[in-house]
Amino acid sequence: MNREILFRGKRDPKYGTGWCYGVPYNDHEGDCIIATYNSKMVVIEKTVGEFTGLYDKNGVRIFEGDIVKTKKYGKIVGHSNVNDYDIFVVEYEPALFRLKNHSRGFNLVDDGYSKFEVIGNIHDNPELLKGDSL
Repeated sequence: MNREILFRGKRDPKYGTGWCYGVPYNDHEGDCIIATYNSKMVVIEKTVGEFTGLYDKNGVRIFEGDIVKTKKYGKIVGHSNVNDYDIFVVEYEPALFRLKNHSRGFNLVDDGYSKFEVIGNIHDNPELLKGDSL
């Protein structure tokens, strides 16, 4: 199986802004670093997330910590599951990535017809989770 191994992390504000993509490690000073082919950038360690190997319906890479919406599982309204969008956070558990929200969790798999859409991430867009107590 060939899967692209890639991580992202949000730059430490002392050194810039935005997201960096590459391979993380901790340097001898204790900083979390994302290394690319030709650079190293200090990032906020808690923002580091792994690429799942999957892309959303718009071709956007899905990373750990992303917030996605999908109709695949419907939405819980009261005691019923209705055919509507629900939002989930992508989390890593040993050996797999999961979609989780306040009431449910599912394995994140590419079944060829599910339409996931990345709508933000837990670091830049926590307001997208309002009403969810993940």
